[in-house]
Amino acid sequence: MRHRVVLVRGPRSAGGGGGGCCSADVRPFDEGGGHAHDAPACAAGPAADDDVAAVYRALRRALPPDVDVELVAPSNWIFLLPELVAGGRRAGLRGGPLRRSVRAGLAVSSLLVDGRVITSGGLPSPAAAVHAVRTELALA
Repeated sequence: MRHRVVLVRGPRSAGGGGGGCCSADVRPFDEGGGHAHDAPACAAGPAADDDVAAVYRALRRALPPDVDVELVAPSNWIFLLPELVAGGRRAGLRGGPLRRSVRAGLAVSSLLVDGRVITSGGLPSPAAAVHAVRTELALA
């Protein structure tokens, strides 16, 4: 079985509040519109990096290539809901405990392993995330 590690993104520390494809301010269509906008502040480089990126890189380096590591927006509940329900059921959760697990997994800055919630509402440090995932996958 291929394993899947999912990082549910949190709010970006340096992202713009505009909209569009890269959260920069987009010119309205009647002003020339389309994709003409300034680069967002988060594109400035590693100094503007968020904590999710550091955890992702640490997991990608530490885990074997057959483990998928994915970043998902918390608004992507169409992906997250079936992933969390299936993972919770595989872990034997039903009823109230399953609902609580799904709700925790939909929180921003959550860490999931094969649909099971490892952390919710705040990511651990990169080293702690690697340890938790390796322990969950029995790779330690």
